[in-house]
Amino acid sequence: MKRIVSGITPSGNASLHIGNYLGAVKQFKEMARDNECFLFVADFHALTTVKDKNQLRKNIETLILNELALLGDLKNITFFRQSDVPEHTQLSVILSNYTPLGLIKRAHAYKDKLEKDVTEDDINMGLFCYPILMAADILLYKPDLVPVGKDQKQHVEITRDIAGYFNRTYKTKTFPFPDAFIPEDVSSIPGTDGKRKMSKSLGNIISIFEDEDVIKKQVMACYTDPTRAHAHDPGHIEGNMVFTYLDFFGEKEKVEALKGAYIKGSISDIEVKQHLFESIMAYFADSRKRYAELKNNPDMVKKILEDGTRKASAVARQTIAEVRKTIGIGIGSSGVLKGKEPDGQSAGVITINEFARVDLRVGKVTLAENVEKSEKLIRLHVSFGLDEQRIIFTGVRVYGYTPDDFTGKQFFFVTNLQPRKMMGEESQGMILAVDSSARTSAELSRTPSEQAGKPLFVSADSLPIGAVIR
Repeated sequence: MKRIVSGITPSGNASLHIGNYLGAVKQFKEMARDNECFLFVADFHALTTVKDKNQLRKNIETLILNELALLGDLKNITFFRQSDVPEHTQLSVILSNYTPLGLIKRAHAYKDKLEKDVTEDDINMGLFCYPILMAADILLYKPDLVPVGKDQKQHVEITRDIAGYFNRTYKTKTFPFPDAFIPEDVSSIPGTDGKRKMSKSLGNIISIFEDEDVIKKQVMACYTDPTRAHAHDPGHIEGNMVFTYLDFFGEKEKVEALKGAYIKGSISDIEVKQHLFESIMAYFADSRKRYAELKNNPDMVKKILEDGTRKASAVARQTIAEVRKTIGIGIGSSGVLKGKEPDGQSAGVITINEFARVDLRVGKVTLAENVEKSEKLIRLHVSFGLDEQRIIFTGVRVYGYTPDDFTGKQFFFVTNLQPRKMMGEESQGMILAVDSSARTSAELSRTPSEQAGKPLFVSADSLPIGAVIR
């Protein structure tokens, strides 16, 4: 299982079209089947161009609803807002100290602005430093792959350069080098004009969540075959945008039949466009239904974002802690602070705010099973509601526990721990237990089977699934 990271910027009209879906969302959904994926709304990046707070808020809300409606099942996907995880900006500030000025001056975002009769004085630092924040967005999660369009490939290359500068400075392997993933067949989806990349600013799009009348009008404007003077003249398929889109959204056998009829001149442009419209509406029917449900249920959207933030923060905090220790500004990095918190407290004492960062939730074990080739592990399949499922391991078979002791029951779980590899799988949390009796230090030094008592798991059957313990 590889780790994938991607972000979407809510600039301009954030409503997604079929080009966005084919070029990004569809690929991400397919990658999420077998990989661990982090997908975030890059709202800080939007500040480079969007200065109206009401417009930005609307863009963010629109993009969140569009993405969630299209993604559907969030299994293996952690979805969150960039601004909800402060480690993004913290790492960006740190990485800026290892990034050469010349590297950023070569970035396309900066150079393209200069080529459009804009002076350096008119370019804000957010745009100039865009590649550094993007590097932080990526490196914070130490991914294997970053799905991007061709226009963003350079930013992944810059990210690799920045990671290299940092690693070489401290002779460390803190940051692995991520690879850009660019599916060639859908990296640039032509617009309905058949000439340029599909873009809202060019007006050559087919929407997904607009009213049916709007979508039908967009489909009917599709470029077809300019050499076809009459409805029943023989037509050409190549370069015909209706058939380009039908290859993605239509039923294969029906599309092939339409192509044959079109080439022979036995079917009109209007008829094939009507079939494209019906195919698109059928293809996105479930997504359009989810969009309406999410739009009318803000609490559900809020819960999804909160869950995503917790999961992303667990990984982000671990990376930042490692980085701070490496560069020498972490707790315990100097003789004065060693073993002490900044306020003079003992390192063993935590604050209320620190404790509040621990995510404790009620989960229901839908299935429990012994792990093969292990004498102590039981694999728990835990539901936290809203289709969120996790695999969590517990090593308690040595105490006499069996899967039947967990299946169908509810317990308390810590859910924002860094995932831990066990027997080739990841444990995505920890079940809470209490000691069955007071133990001496001597007892605790023995093996579990030799200890006087066994851990007890506190039932949460009377509590709602997914409830957060405060």
